[in-house]
Amino acid sequence: MDPNLWKPRPYQASDEEACLSIFDSNTPQYFLPDEREKFTSYLEEFAEDYIVVEEPSGNIVACGGYALGLDGGAATLCYGMVQRDYHGKGVGHFLLRNRLTTLARIPGMKLIRLDATQHSVEFFIKKGFKTYRITQNYYGPSLHRYEMYLILDDEKIREILSPQP
Repeated sequence: MDPNLWKPRPYQASDEEACLSIFDSNTPQYFLPDEREKFTSYLEEFAEDYIVVEEPSGNIVACGGYALGLDGGAATLCYGMVQRDYHGKGVGHFLLRNRLTTLARIPGMKLIRLDATQHSVEFFIKKGFKTYRITQNYYGPSLHRYEMYLILDDEKIREILSPQP
């Protein structure tokens, strides 16, 4: 898939069904079924900082958001996910890069946090995130929580904001 054809755009209420379909495609490996209701509530409450990624056909293949910290110097990535059929095709990288680019442009932004499971932690490690806490069985049996961070120093910001090859 050519990443130049993917289009990020702000989430709209009419995208809810597509985002829930993406969530369902990642259940139970990445999300447990009982998290669906929390995700739905999140979409209703925090949609202003949530994006979707479309293919040229308009099909939504990924979605993710972020929450800014109260001091403006930190943010948390929230509910980032890719339609299961698109795993391994670069969409997750595209989604993450889009959110990091947005956050890196905020003056004073220094820290990005996220929670991941053991199934996606390697993806984030490859992108420079560090694990600071692991809680076994946090989400449910055999679904562990990895709390991770990325420090946005000047070098990392330049890397994020530089054009991709």
